[in-house]
Amino acid sequence: MTIEEAVLARHSVRRYASTPLTKEQVEELQSRIRWLNENFALHMQLVLNDDVAFSGRLAHYGSFRNVKNYIAIAGQKSVAGCEASLDERVGYATADIVLLAQMIGLNTCVVGLTFKKTPTIEIDDGEKLELVIAIGNGETQGVQHPMKPVTRIAPDYDQSPDWFKKGIDCVMLAPSALNQFKAKFSVDESGRVFAEKRLGFFSKVDLGIFKYFFEIGSGKEIFRRSMQTLRSSDTI
Repeated sequence: MTIEEAVLARHSVRRYASTPLTKEQVEELQSRIRWLNENFALHMQLVLNDDVAFSGRLAHYGSFRNVKNYIAIAGQKSVAGCEASLDERVGYATADIVLLAQMIGLNTCVVGLTFKKTPTIEIDDGEKLELVIAIGNGETQGVQHPMKPVTRIAPDYDQSPDWFKKGIDCVMLAPSALNQFKAKFSVDESGRVFAEKRLGFFSKVDLGIFKYFFEIGSGKEIFRRSMQTLRSSDTI
């Protein structure tokens, strides 16, 4: 499965079968998590066989069932040399890992509140736990979320270049808290893209997710550099 195919196939899944992740799947996830932690200054961790985080009333209210594996994402609120906020970096990394999971045959659901913070999740001093991602073999492949009008997120969609439209088309397939899609994308005559959040639940995290999906659809790495920390090999 290509990443473009994963965008189309990915749907939020809340109920999981008891089938464990394979060794190969775990290794792929751990490898990508290490890369994301290093490049986006995050503390992501894969937790396996934990039936506590999704055992409370909130998880029941959210219709979660048999979630025993998840990825917890935390980080420092600000990092020297990185333009993006923690929320946006978390969103960008979340988009990357859920699409990788889809590509290797797993299902996911991004969760902001309906889970318990357990001792299994390691949070260092000064870090904030932003969200977790339920992951595993879904009972089903999920269903497409109700689609919003494309002009909700790109008011000038009809007058925009084709590559921009493809980016927005991809964004509309991204996960969004409460399916709210509280963001605005635009492009100027020189081809410069502007993306901003609007007021809404988890809208800063959503913006990071949307930026990643936009880059897939448009074929342009417009936001990636601003999301990443500066490494010793970078020139400034």
